[in-house]
This record gives sequence, structure tokens and C-alpha cells, in this order.
Amino acid sequence: MLRYISHILERVQHITRHLHPLLGPPGSPCLTCGTRAILSSRYPAICQPCVQQIPWIRSIRCQRCGRGVGCPDCARPQMQNRSFICNRSAVQYNDLMKDWISLYKFRGHERYAPLLTALLIQAFQAMSEELTSICKKETREPPWRPDAVTYVPVSGERLAERGFNQAERLAAGLATAARLPCIDLLQRQINTGKQSFKSRAERFETMKHAFLIKLDEFDFSLLRNYNKPFRLLLIDDIYTTGSTLDACGHVILQAASNTGIPVEIYTLTLARS
Repeated sequence: MLRYISHILERVQHITRHLHPLLGPPGSPCLTCGTRAILSSRYPAICQPCVQQIPWIRSIRCQRCGRGVGCPDCARPQMQNRSFICNRSAVQYNDLMKDWISLYKFRGHERYAPLLTALLIQAFQAMSEELTSICKKETREPPWRPDAVTYVPVSGERLAERGFNQAERLAAGLATAARLPCIDLLQRQINTGKQSFKSRAERFETMKHAFLIKLDEFDFSLLRNYNKPFRLLLIDDIYTTGSTLDACGHVILQAASNTGIPVEIYTLTLARS
């Protein structure tokens, strides 16, 4: 009798396992909220309600840094000599984006990588359309397109701690999607610590000597016969004051100027604070 009852229970459990997906809500668990739903085909692993919460920067108030709200930063006299022509960012760095980026960057949730890369790719497409429109109005040039992609490096200490450089992965994903070369161009020679705890002045001062060019990785002299400025797209995850991107850009421009090669730097970040 006990064997018969045990057999019946096993059959019930077997049937229940197969019926559960049919009786429950359709789809798969959303990466960000956990709700079982039909997931987005455009933004990997998240449901449509979470897609609708993405804080896109759609209306740009500052043409230089790409901020979606009033920006007093770019009006400061010391900001007139920035190394990059313009920055664009995909989303506002609100609590939701802070959570998504932190889960990936600090806690190693790898499943966020395709999602965050998809956000950056969409921002790149919008950036390309915007700059193409400007180029056609001013000079009737062909569509705007960078010649290569590079990224902000992390220190050896941070790399050992996290196991990866989030900016590098974003850049690699974008470069693959856009069919552009991704260059390992820079190295961080000092660990600047967490910038979020520093004032604006401290950030810029800290970043002055933080980066070096990897001359063995890319020889600017190869561009000597290039018939227009070399457009380089510099990638990072978060734009706060722009000090990190500006410091990287100045190092690149200095290396290029030593060989007499004109280089234009554009920057693209996942989030803008």
C-alpha cells in the first residue's frame, strides 16, 4: 500500500511540474523586477513595464555634455578647453539606473551586460543621427561615423577586485554591433579611488595625471596619410563632471599632436548624473 501511495505521489508531482508553466503566467522572470512576463525583444531579459521605466535622455539641453536638464557646468571658463567635442549619454543616472549599474559593476551580475549594452547602442544610434544631421547642414559631409572606439581604463586594483572593466565591455559590445575597431588605447597609472566622494575641483585635480597612452597598442603615425581628422569615440559608464573623460581625451590628443595627426574625440556614456 505504501509503495502504491508513493507511486501515486510521484505521478502527481510529475504532472504538476509539467502543468505549472501552463497554468502560471506566460513568459519568463524579468531580470530586474522578477515578474513572470513576456520579455522585451529589444532590451534583453526585462519585461515591458521595466522598459517603460528606463529614464532615457531624449531632450538635450546642453549640446556639449548632453545633459537633459539645465547645465551650468559647461558655461564655466575652465570648461572651454575640454578635450572632447561633445558627450552624449543614454539615460539619466536615477535610482533605478544606479541599481542596475551597481548590480553589474560591483556585484558581478553578468546578465545585466547585454541589457546595459543595448541601452548604449541605442544612444549611439541617436548620437549618430544627430551628428549626421549637423554635418549635412554645415558641410554636406557623409553620415557621421567614428573611425574607432576606445574606453576609460580602470586601475589594476579595480580590475582585480571586479574581474572586468565595465567600460571596456560596453565599448566592445558597441564596437561589435557598429562594426568598428575597438582599441585598447589607455592605461590608468594611479588608482584615483571613488570619485563620488570628491568635490568637482578635487575630481579634476586627481585626474590630471591618472592616465597614460599605450603607444605600443596604437601608432598614430599610421594615420599620417588620413585625409580627414580621425574620429575616436571614448566610452565610459557614468558621466558626472566629465573630468575622467576630459583627462583621457587630453592624453590622447597630446599623443596624436606629437605625430601631427588631427584627432577628434567624441564621448558616449551609459548614464548622465
